[in-house]
Amino acid sequence: MLSPAPTRQPGEDFRRKVAAHWGMSYAQLEALATGEEMPTSSGGASRPPPNFYAAVSSYAWAVDLQPELRRLVTEQAKQYHVVLERDLAVSEWQDILTGLEREALDRTTRTGRKGAPSQLKGH
Repeated sequence: MLSPAPTRQPGEDFRRKVAAHWGMSYAQLEALATGEEMPTSSGGASRPPPNFYAAVSSYAWAVDLQPELRRLVTEQAKQYHVVLERDLAVSEWQDILTGLEREALDRTTRTGRKGAPSQLKGH
């Protein structure tokens, strides 16, 4: 039986499990999902390493990829550092960015949209 005054939102337990799986706090996951500034975590790596920034700054983005999706791809790539807790070679970071970029482009092609991530929800 459902409580008349639930303490958690529907799906919150699942989102908490996802956050734990990715090595981030629930607050960080929620901030990432809403596009807000992510709070710093008390544990784990907090800043991506220099090779990550070198790869992102020199990366040749596909012209078709909208700026909002570029930011999303960059945030997704940062999660590799959170999970691995080590720096990678610039070429490895660029391979990760390429894979994530291709996935984002494929998603926009399949949905027929070229907008911001908020427009892609539910597809």
